[in-house]
Amino acid sequence: MSFRLLLIEDSPTQLLTISKTLQAEGYSVIEARNGAEGLARAYHEAPDLIISDVVMTGINGYQLCRLVKNDPDLATIPVILLTKLDGSVDRFWGYQSGAERYIPKEPGFRSLIKSIQEILEDPATKPRLRVLTEPTKTLTHEDINNRLNQLLERLLFEATIAEEVRKIAEDVLDIESVTEKLFELLSTILDYQAVGLVVNRGQNSVLKIDADENLDQAALRAYIAKLSLQLGLPPLKDDQPRGHYLPDNSLCQPIDIKGQRLGLLVVIPYPQQTLKPGDQKVLRLIGDQLSPVLRLLDLHLNAGVARERV
Repeated sequence: MSFRLLLIEDSPTQLLTISKTLQAEGYSVIEARNGAEGLARAYHEAPDLIISDVVMTGINGYQLCRLVKNDPDLATIPVILLTKLDGSVDRFWGYQSGAERYIPKEPGFRSLIKSIQEILEDPATKPRLRVLTEPTKTLTHEDINNRLNQLLERLLFEATIAEEVRKIAEDVLDIESVTEKLFELLSTILDYQAVGLVVNRGQNSVLKIDADENLDQAALRAYIAKLSLQLGLPPLKDDQPRGHYLPDNSLCQPIDIKGQRLGLLVVIPYPQQTLKPGDQKVLRLIGDQLSPVLRLLDLHLNAGVARERV
């Protein structure tokens, strides 16, 4: 079987040189001269692997890789970023974009050939390789630009959330200040009837809630307490919540760091409220960013306990 490689390179000389090198190794090469053309070829040709230059006009290699990895039709295709940029920051962004390899350009391209062989022979990668039967999609430049804009908007949104959660940690004093800032942030992002944050304090947990006044607070606490126990958190401190409450639906996001469960974030929508497909993803993003905040809070509280004992 001859593997089909999509090569995206905006330098005609480099495109010709790399293409001939790959063909000499027995690969079938699909050529594209910029990121937009590369994406169109990826949808149309269904390659086994994508090799892309990083520095290109229009859609650069990082953006292209992000688009590939965030599209269900393309996400399983391995990507190699090939570039003259070899600084630590460049490599960081290369891997952040989702690329399987980030390789500096070199005479002979031996590192590239070796990486291609490793990826195509890796048992974890082989099942993902697709055999072309017929063209999958034909995208116009407008379609590709729309997808890129959507991706950039989502990345900006995620970066904004990460920055806002990070600000919570700037002045960590106690759990009240953390939850107040967190609930204020959540209220600007999600519509909810109630939200609860469970914080692991060792032998016990602490629960903070923000809910509509018409909700049975004791029953709500009982519901969240039961969820937290099911997800491996200690029982609530000095609290035996009573009552029955079962919402139509809820979003739960455990907060972990290095295998340790630090807490749980629970969001309960209004009755008959339809959850958006991205709501759980947003909550997961907040939970990921919140884990170092809770870790810092834990260290701060433990330090306070130690001072009291002295």
